[in-house]
Amino acid sequence: MVKNWISWAVANPLIVMILTVVLAIGGGYAFVHVNIEAYPDPAPAIIEVVAQFPGASAEEVERQVTVPLEVALAGMPGLDTTRSKSLFGLSHIRNQFTYAREYEQAKQDVLNRLASVNLPAGVTPQISPASPIGEILRFTIKNPKDPVTGKPIYTLSDLKATQEYVIQRELLRVPRVAGVTGVGGTIKRYEIQPDPDRLRQYGVSLAQLQTAVGNSNANGSGDNLTQGQLTIVVRSLGLLGNGQDPQQQTLAMANARTAAEYLRSEEARRCREIRQVVVASVNNVPVRVDQLVDGGPCLNADGSPRVDDGRLVTRGVVIGYQTRQGRVGFSKPHLDADGNRTFNPDGSQVWDDEDDVVQGIVLLRKGQESLPALKDVLAKVEELNQPGHLPPGMQLATFYNRTTLIDKTTETVHENLLVGMALVTTILLMFLGNVRAAVIVALNIPLALLFAFGVLLARGKSANLLSIGAVDFGIIVDSSVIIVESIYRNLMRTDDADRPIEDRILAACGQVTKSVFFATVIMVCALLPLFTMSGPEGQIFGPMADTYAFALGGALILAMTVSPVLCYLLMKRLKPKPDNVLVRALQWMFLVQLRWLLHVRWLALAGFVGVLTFTGVLAANMGREFMPELEEGNLMVRGTFPVNVALGEVSGRVKQLRKVLQQFPEFAVIVPTIGRPDDGTDPTGYYNCETFLPLRSEADWPVDPKRGRPRKKAEMVHDLEEALDANFPGVDFDISQIIRDNVMEALSGVKGENSIKVFGPDLDVLEQTAANIRDTLNGVPGVQNAGVFRVQGQSSLEFPVDRQKCARWNVSAADVQAVIQSAVGGRAATQMQEGGRLFDVTVRWPARLRADQESILAIPVPVGGNQVTAGNQFALAPTPASGGAIGLSPIGTTMALPSPTGDAYNAPNVSTGTPVRRLSDLVTPLNAKGQPDEANGSFLRPGASTIYREQGQRLIAIKFEVRGRDLASTVAEARAKVDPLLKVPYRAEWSGEFKQMEAAEGRMAKMFLVSLVLIVLFLYLAFHNFLDTLVVLANVLAMGIGGVWALRLAGLNFNISAAVGFISVLGVAVMNGLLFVSAFNGMRAHGVPLNDALLRGTRQLVRPVVMTALAAILGLLPAALSTKMGSESQKPLAVVVVGGMLFTIVALNLVPVLYSFYGRRTPPAGAGDMAH
Repeated sequence: MVKNWISWAVANPLIVMILTVVLAIGGGYAFVHVNIEAYPDPAPAIIEVVAQFPGASAEEVERQVTVPLEVALAGMPGLDTTRSKSLFGLSHIRNQFTYAREYEQAKQDVLNRLASVNLPAGVTPQISPASPIGEILRFTIKNPKDPVTGKPIYTLSDLKATQEYVIQRELLRVPRVAGVTGVGGTIKRYEIQPDPDRLRQYGVSLAQLQTAVGNSNANGSGDNLTQGQLTIVVRSLGLLGNGQDPQQQTLAMANARTAAEYLRSEEARRCREIRQVVVASVNNVPVRVDQLVDGGPCLNADGSPRVDDGRLVTRGVVIGYQTRQGRVGFSKPHLDADGNRTFNPDGSQVWDDEDDVVQGIVLLRKGQESLPALKDVLAKVEELNQPGHLPPGMQLATFYNRTTLIDKTTETVHENLLVGMALVTTILLMFLGNVRAAVIVALNIPLALLFAFGVLLARGKSANLLSIGAVDFGIIVDSSVIIVESIYRNLMRTDDADRPIEDRILAACGQVTKSVFFATVIMVCALLPLFTMSGPEGQIFGPMADTYAFALGGALILAMTVSPVLCYLLMKRLKPKPDNVLVRALQWMFLVQLRWLLHVRWLALAGFVGVLTFTGVLAANMGREFMPELEEGNLMVRGTFPVNVALGEVSGRVKQLRKVLQQFPEFAVIVPTIGRPDDGTDPTGYYNCETFLPLRSEADWPVDPKRGRPRKKAEMVHDLEEALDANFPGVDFDISQIIRDNVMEALSGVKGENSIKVFGPDLDVLEQTAANIRDTLNGVPGVQNAGVFRVQGQSSLEFPVDRQKCARWNVSAADVQAVIQSAVGGRAATQMQEGGRLFDVTVRWPARLRADQESILAIPVPVGGNQVTAGNQFALAPTPASGGAIGLSPIGTTMALPSPTGDAYNAPNVSTGTPVRRLSDLVTPLNAKGQPDEANGSFLRPGASTIYREQGQRLIAIKFEVRGRDLASTVAEARAKVDPLLKVPYRAEWSGEFKQMEAAEGRMAKMFLVSLVLIVLFLYLAFHNFLDTLVVLANVLAMGIGGVWALRLAGLNFNISAAVGFISVLGVAVMNGLLFVSAFNGMRAHGVPLNDALLRGTRQLVRPVVMTALAAILGLLPAALSTKMGSESQKPLAVVVVGGMLFTIVALNLVPVLYSFYGRRTPPAGAGDMAH
């Protein structure tokens, strides 16, 4: 079939050339339009479920939300692991599926299960749009400053509302965008702050107030009314604020200050409307909200304000905000009029700081193309920044855009490709000695790559830096080298010059048809581990395998069609000439070396065995890691504070952190984020501060005074760690990069590169065990930043309901809980509609009456429904009044009942006759044993901060990093010290990068063994002799020696990228050995003496073997030497290829020497067919 294909191509050169032009044009189009990602997504389908349970403790969230969700989601097809976090007010469940499960199908399975789960009222689980590499753009909303005061014009609530209701909705319309996460700012709400004295005076309870406000905010429908020929819709309008959107009116305004004043006046108007809501009627006189709130009435009888100075009333009915879940700061260098950075007299850089900003994060849908999405998102950002889309003065300011990363890394790869291609072409020219032959072979490189890009585009697949930059040109041109070199050699002969050139070309191709086929089969077998990769390494190197397969297939097709045709067109008048000086010099050098080695072959064999043994020992002790750290152009610094720290305290410490970070001029901006987004997609608390630090281009890094030169990134990170440790004792810091950090968390469920998960039932024991492990890890060389993700430490002010006390007053636990929730946390009575925006209208106690434990215990609780009669032997003993707002006594009401105890708290209220008790009369503190104890109990109780679970079991995580030492040996030493610390039923699991490394090495080892077995079988089919097969495999060992030493000399660890390098050159090493043995067998079969056969065969093969080896070396040499962004993932692979192929050249005479030990026997029939 191959011969017929070549014959057809030579007979139809015009068609072949037309098809070649079509391939070039189509491939060029594909190269321009195929999607290119900086780094592939290594994670499988991960569906995150977020359920917010406001006000619930971690234990309650686990019991009532997390566990039911885990049970409901268990057993889904393809579900691999379920991990969850339960913390105050939030349940976060991460469902990780197998790689075989499609994301959309997994998502639908989760949605189907969520529809049937029973959860507490108000808890609605949502699917998070986040994915490990989904963050493609970050921005802040620019808040204009007042030119007079210098203060921000708009409130944080204005910015937050604009982000949620305008910006987010517009960006979600962009194709490929999965979501927009907002962090920072405040969510506005209208707060009604009742005065307890006034509630008592008018006989109104909190429940009545909430019901009245809720009932006064609705529109109604009366269906329609027919009037003659017309139908008129009948409606009642009762919305507070008329439902109009005030921000919509600001879009036409030109001045930000005017717009802000208008927004404030509209808020004041709505507050006045709330004050006019009627709650009750006493003696036919309406009681309004205005008369019940803190600070007293502010309105006249007609509803007009008593004092209207254009500002909001600061008490009673106010504009507040929901409990903040996070806070974002922002620092950027201060620039002068020319856009240059400015400096203080002491040489330090000047920064512009903002303590509170609103940040937006645009998330890419899983599996979608980032470059087209970014293009559309940036266009939408530009559109939103045009007048009329946002309130005047507001602007979106992007500070992170993945386009920069993709452009820089792509530039690095393209540079390496062009340089490598030029070097390969030069090598071909030098060895072939003919410009036309070199050009014909070299043309296969770009054409094969264009063919691969065309197939990728046709199949809708994306390329990435590995798939483009790690393809070995020596492998791609191997088939073309075989065919063109054979044609060139035959056309140089004079004994059949009279034959037509078509026949001579076909004859030359016929000589190597079997070689080409066998070379392709061996290459496919060698690359089998690459084609069958699974897990994270399969996601990373899968596109490379696709590109390899398509490029190899394209190169084989081109070698059998285009190369013979071009030889036919360009080599018609070749004149015989000897090999060039370079080839003759190499032949002389290797032949002199071979003659000497044949004289001392036992010494040579011993030397090879010695080098092999020493290299094996070196390889066994070589450092191992999962993947080299890919340069992203940023840092992510995570600081972990005590778990019960307040937002204000962390904010103060973060200001100090910003000052420390500002001492590093390598940072472009500084963006610290405290806590979590309001949507709960990142489950953490105030104790967690993640500072995003985009880096300036390394060319712009200034000279470091200590070193007298710009710092390298590793040096800068080391200095940063020292500065953080010196300035923040007791705070755990991790330094990573944003994509790497997200990926490792997605794969392991822990925020950190590596972690130990300790499983067990008791949180206290888990915490103590984790502390012991952390201390042990700190003593292991290479381990840095070891820290415990604490599960305990969140103090809670708990008020246990005393059922006996409640029974005496006919009060249920729900009544007490409702009062606490409304008075302390605030309960939404209704929502204020402002166009399409909804803001809670909340009834909440004034801050001074809920500031501490004593004030909360003094909150009044209605005890309606209790009948107290004179002489009741079960009446409560007198309770001493403590005064304050709830010391109630009857004030002239005919409904008052006599109090047998004389206790004012048994007195009815003025309007309803309902007795009122304090919260302290209905709750009893617990002692250390959890028993009610008035004397020794305490309402302040220790509790869980975050409860981690995996596969239904509780766990605690200890995170750590490895610096200055390889991962494998560090974990081996740490594991030996940690294992004795664990006692049944507690167990540990090592997770993160180490776990991925172990799993990947196991999978690759199995496939490598399969590949080697197949290669051995094919070699045996070729030679019918095991000795020949073993000699060929010795060449593989030589290649391995070179690769190991190259890694050692380059200071690199063995990782998956390096393993792919070994796999890439395996086929070339096998083919080179096969050519030598086949040539020797062929000459021996024709009666050539052994030594002569070895010398003649080596002389014949020096040119093709060294040429293909150097082509492979120089093709990846730029990648092996590059230090630019984007080279990290290719570097180990390229170093192995360069080192392995270089040692193959150095040890070129290994195969002849080994063959000399047994080559005097007569070779089996057909054992020399591969000589070409």
